[in-house]
Amino acid sequence: MGKTTLRIGFMNAENLFSPGENVYGKTYTQEEYNEKIDWIGKKIAELQADVCALAEVGKDPDSCIDDLISIINNNDTTGRSPFSYKTHFSPSKSSTPIRAAIISRYNISNMESLINYPADFKVDLLKPGTSEDDANNWIRVPYEEFSRPIGKATINPPNATAFNLLVIHLKSKRPKLAKKDTAIYKDSVGMARSAIMRNMEAAALRCHLNNFLIDQFDQDPKIPTILVGDFNDVPNSVPLENIRGPFDKNLEPQSTWSDNDKIKLISAARLHMKKAAYDDKLFSYVHNESFTLIDQAFVTLHLTGKFKRFEVYNDHVLRHQTMLTGTEQEKRYKSTVTDHGTIVLELQRML
Repeated sequence: MGKTTLRIGFMNAENLFSPGENVYGKTYTQEEYNEKIDWIGKKIAELQADVCALAEVGKDPDSCIDDLISIINNNDTTGRSPFSYKTHFSPSKSSTPIRAAIISRYNISNMESLINYPADFKVDLLKPGTSEDDANNWIRVPYEEFSRPIGKATINPPNATAFNLLVIHLKSKRPKLAKKDTAIYKDSVGMARSAIMRNMEAAALRCHLNNFLIDQFDQDPKIPTILVGDFNDVPNSVPLENIRGPFDKNLEPQSTWSDNDKIKLISAARLHMKKAAYDDKLFSYVHNESFTLIDQAFVTLHLTGKFKRFEVYNDHVLRHQTMLTGTEQEKRYKSTVTDHGTIVLELQRML
């Protein structure tokens, strides 16, 4: 790893909770927790990341993160400054509160949790067969906040340009079920609910980015923005296209950027594969027997010339999927590792 190279990781830690805390009806023993935190810490050390974002950190985030940082630093072989900075964001409001977090070798500032959609954001639907000119014919979709708040912060490497880092965890494809659902339709209705929520969150995030990225460019055009997380959808899906923003293959010099150039995001996976058909070549999760890339990274145009590689560590995902007998050993392994691949974005000439 070059002296000026920066590596940014992301891991969905799959319910990183302290011992004794209830996790969807299950609790970790101290031994199980030790195994899980040890596996995660050693995996992040293996990535040789300088900054790592996390999803699904539980009720006692400071304790878990402190334990994690200790393991990473004890296994770090990079020779760089140790992980010394951390932050975590507002939890979800579900019965099992989970949240995003960031750990870093470098100072973290401007921490913010994006909980509510932008004040002027709304999605409404026209009643079929009615006039769009009549405001009473529009039905508003009543979502106003992210199911899991988005983490937002600035990372400040010493003697180098700072960058913004956003960490997201969109609504999953798992059906959003209700007791009142008719049995024969419940899965279909539940999947529709989840898709609506995920699309709403993506659209609301794009509206936030439209404002934030323009403001950031006006304040300091040199500061780039990086977006990482569990998007719970594939690169060519509607939510991801919405988040990405306006698409233009022609990357112009910064001095000629249009307002669209300032707010667009470029997929790190796309930069890595250099072609459109990359979602079946890289995978971070297995959903319904399909290998999918749902853990991803996006960058503003500032960083396309500094992009070096995008990595997905997914060996443990394959092992997780092939364990079918349900022995105690296999159950123990599945509760130790995450069911998501871990991603790393590597950028050169950043430090």
